Amino acid sequence: MIASPRIQLLVALLAIVPLGCSFSYSLESSAKALASPFTSSSGSSGGASKQSYRDDVRDYTTTYFSSSSDVDAFERGLGDVARRHGVTNWEEDDATYVGIGAGLAKARVTAGSFEALKRDLAHGDPAKANGLQKGYDSYAH
Repeated sequence: MIASPRIQLLVALLAIVPLGCSFSYSLESSAKALASPFTSSSGSSGGASKQSYRDDVRDYTTTYFSSSSDVDAFERGLGDVARRHGVTNWEEDDATYVGIGAGLAKARVTAGSFEALKRDLAHGDPAKANGLQKGYDSYAH
């Protein structure tokens, strides 16, 4: 007995639809992965995203303070780094200050210059100053 064309079409669609969904999901995931070179810390619970953010802050700080010392312009650029990682309140994120401290050490900022920058960047907040010092000490071997 030969199945009617309608049944054949229904069977064919049922076989193809799951593949199409999987293929669509795969393309969407690939597009999202390629859209941003940074790991977003929002929507992720792992320490890897925090580490990636801290490393990018460190590298941005190193590059910036190797050629400039304008703290206001630095902080504006830092906001861009945070946004790329999905960090919405970088001013209160300890990883920001640890990354900055490590970047200043990597840029070979002298101890005297570090103390002045620490004062300017911490804005009188001891927790931020501690994060800066922690990062500086961790990188300055």
